[in-house]
Amino acid sequence: MKNKDARQIDEELRSLPKPTMSYESKQVIHSILQKELRSESPSRKRSESSKHFLINLAGISVFVLLAFFVFNPIQENNTFSPAEQSSFMEDEISIHGASYKLKHHVKYKGSYIGDNSSVDAILEGLPGATYKKTIELQTKIQPFGLAVNYGQNDEENLNTKEYAEYWTDKRRILLYNATVLFMVIDNLESIDFHLGLEDNKENQFHFTRAEIEELYGQEMTEYTNDPESWKQEVLSFIKNDAAIDEFYTNR
Repeated sequence: MKNKDARQIDEELRSLPKPTMSYESKQVIHSILQKELRSESPSRKRSESSKHFLINLAGISVFVLLAFFVFNPIQENNTFSPAEQSSFMEDEISIHGASYKLKHHVKYKGSYIGDNSSVDAILEGLPGATYKKTIELQTKIQPFGLAVNYGQNDEENLNTKEYAEYWTDKRRILLYNATVLFMVIDNLESIDFHLGLEDNKENQFHFTRAEIEELYGQEMTEYTNDPESWKQEVLSFIKNDAAIDEFYTNR
């Protein structure tokens, strides 16, 4: 009788729905594990004993298991549809009908803030290029900075409403632009964007290399040689509305 009860219990357990992890949860865990691995220098890795390695591995494993059930215990809690998950993993981002890919930007890697023509060319390949009016390079003293001034294109006689509509998603657009600029311009430390709409703080954006590298968890120049990390860490973040809101809220 006991054997029969055990078999019944085993069958019931097998019939229970298996928990699956949402794409968003996987991204959180992947980012944490990536930061943990990058935080260890080669010399430190060589010096640690196998015992410490196993302890660290066990700790990470426990965290992953806890995160698995806390973030998304069952499949029904997945906040992204299959189509949305697929779009997050694409290697491009679409803004106002234009597509931007890593390969479009990496050709400028190793640029420096003192090269006006290179900086201008980089900005021409980023969202908002149509409305770029002037750029200002701060190269007299370190840290070096860049100011980009956007405005209505007088030649095309665009009215204020059309211009404002383009910048409806300005927080995402300018975070993407800052990300790329810090990635390909080695000595750039700060960026100021001015949208030329109403003269208020909502249309002025300031970014530093330190905060952007803290956001993604590694030096920006590393992404020029790592397309997979670019997709999984940068594009997935910039495409995530909740992540964008949290970034600007906590600044």
